[in-house]
Amino acid sequence: MQAITKGGKQMRKEWNVTDSMGNSHKIECRVGGLGGSSVIVDNDRYKLKSSNWFIVVVDYQINLPGAVCNLVVIGNNIRLAVNGVFLEDGKPYEPVSNTPVWVWVLVAINCLGGWFLAGIPGMCVGILMSAFIIKSALEKKTGLVILFFVITMAIDLALMYLIFNAFNTVQLIPTATR
Repeated sequence: MQAITKGGKQMRKEWNVTDSMGNSHKIECRVGGLGGSSVIVDNDRYKLKSSNWFIVVVDYQINLPGAVCNLVVIGNNIRLAVNGVFLEDGKPYEPVSNTPVWVWVLVAINCLGGWFLAGIPGMCVGILMSAFIIKSALEKKTGLVILFFVITMAIDLALMYLIFNAFNTVQLIPTATR
């Protein structure tokens, strides 16, 4: 059973997982909102902390009798893996810690470069595209990582051009002469 709620600023997703002893466990993930991000396992709440400054990146392990669950949150994408397999699509679980360092450098360049090139809109584009970069890196799709980075830089440069031209097109109003 899964539910996603995007009302307000909080996203929520929940699952029912059966362990090896036949007991059903309710796992619920809440991302955002005033209380911060958390995971609730059988009514016990645990705080989640992002491992990245720019984008929500969480890899939280939940140990149940006979089942190891990994909650993975990247941006607004919330997934649960049970015993090494994601429930949504059956793909194998890849720990977020396996993301290469150069990918984190690209994420920082995306966010900070976007800020310096185009201000807040550029940083927002960088944060949004960074979620796709991290996801692609975990799926071992290096070509997509580089493509998303190039697309982000192109969008930031276009935004910079548009913003620069918007502020430099001030026309002087001619004054009447006698």
